[in-house]
Amino acid sequence: MKSKSWFEVSRDGLRKLQEGKPKHFIARELIQNAWDEQTKVCFFNAGWNNGKAKIEVIDDNPSGFQDLADAFTLFKNTTKRNDPTKRGRFNIGEKQIISLCDEARISTTKGTVDFDKTGRRVSRLFQSEGSVITVSVKMTKTDFDEMLSVVKKYLVPENISFFVNGEEIVYRKPYKVIAPSLLTENEVDGIFRRVQRKTNVHILKTEGKAVLYEMGLPISEIDCQFDIDVQQKVPLSIDRDTVPVTYLKALYAEVLNSTYQDVESEDSSEVWIRQAVGDKRISKETVKEIVRKRFGEKVVVANPFDPISIDDALSHGFNVVHGAEMSKEEWENIRNADAMKSSTDLFGTGFASATSYEPTLEMDKVEVLAKKIAKRLLGIEIMVCFIKSPDSSDAASFGNSVLTFNVSKLGIKWFSPTVSEQTIDLICHELGHHAGNHTESSYHKLLTRMTGQLVLIALNEPEFFR
Repeated sequence: MKSKSWFEVSRDGLRKLQEGKPKHFIARELIQNAWDEQTKVCFFNAGWNNGKAKIEVIDDNPSGFQDLADAFTLFKNTTKRNDPTKRGRFNIGEKQIISLCDEARISTTKGTVDFDKTGRRVSRLFQSEGSVITVSVKMTKTDFDEMLSVVKKYLVPENISFFVNGEEIVYRKPYKVIAPSLLTENEVDGIFRRVQRKTNVHILKTEGKAVLYEMGLPISEIDCQFDIDVQQKVPLSIDRDTVPVTYLKALYAEVLNSTYQDVESEDSSEVWIRQAVGDKRISKETVKEIVRKRFGEKVVVANPFDPISIDDALSHGFNVVHGAEMSKEEWENIRNADAMKSSTDLFGTGFASATSYEPTLEMDKVEVLAKKIAKRLLGIEIMVCFIKSPDSSDAASFGNSVLTFNVSKLGIKWFSPTVSEQTIDLICHELGHHAGNHTESSYHKLLTRMTGQLVLIALNEPEFFR
């Protein structure tokens, strides 16, 4: 019995798999082959008539196709697999296109292959240089117009002149060029695998919705402030339209490290920036600047175990950021960059390591006044103590019926004279916490009530303050 090939391919089955794709993939595959070679000039000519598009791609690559069998052999070995700077890798693109065609012709330096309803024919007709690929494909006018629109947005390599229906698509100079190490696809020891490799990445100011490119050819739209063109193979699915999330996150971090100064405050919480800030590649300088732009100069992290410090931060006009507002990875990088202090760091009492201070005669008088106000206005007995706490930013605190004055912050002269605007202000400010925190209405209601009572006492019982 005559043996048969291990595999057979159904052209009809392959065609059905391609029919649902956006038709601009046809242009991409044909142009990719030309750009991957020693091409200096490439033409893309396309016309549409009566439900059918005729597409022609011409290049001047001196050697043409390396092997004419590439035109009709699926997954054939190709030198592009071990060169990360070439766009091709699966050797399937032409076959996907031809499966959709009513007819097609590939004419190159090695000969000519014709495809039509009768089958495939190879002839000795050849080009003196370069290749001419002509295909006829059914598509709607909408699909055709979209294909032309996408092709005109290709990022043409600097060393190639590229024309679409006679219109030259000019080279777009990058806004910035960076050279990170990124994941790519390469054939190593006969195995196609993903490896890390240093490459250039072109960052371009976007002219609309941002796009991720692979060596000038669009992969997909991205949520970014810039167009990004990676100058080596990007890890992709066989349909070349799916990029790993971890790859995008790393790429965003590298881009943001180079462009964080361009980010406007109102854009600083965009998804791509948050993903970048959560990546291990992000720099400390970038994290600090993004935090500043997103939350402002006055910002603290809420310490849920120190609600008074949160309240004090808000009362001082600080933006208080809670844990649920960012991912675990973002918080880790913010801590590593020391980009945000906690509410306790800035507004905690910090009196745990304080030392007591022997009160002066003026301090004794302030103590008497504070106790009289608390007893008369709040009906409570309080203790008053004086401490030295140079590391604390707090002038005073009130809790558990104890009013504490920080002499390190206030200074001795603050306590004289005993009855002054500043002493009455601070005593009432702290005693107001008997009803709540700064941001609670009960706190403010108590303050106004105490103010009214003290006015009446001053008018009717001035001796109260002596």
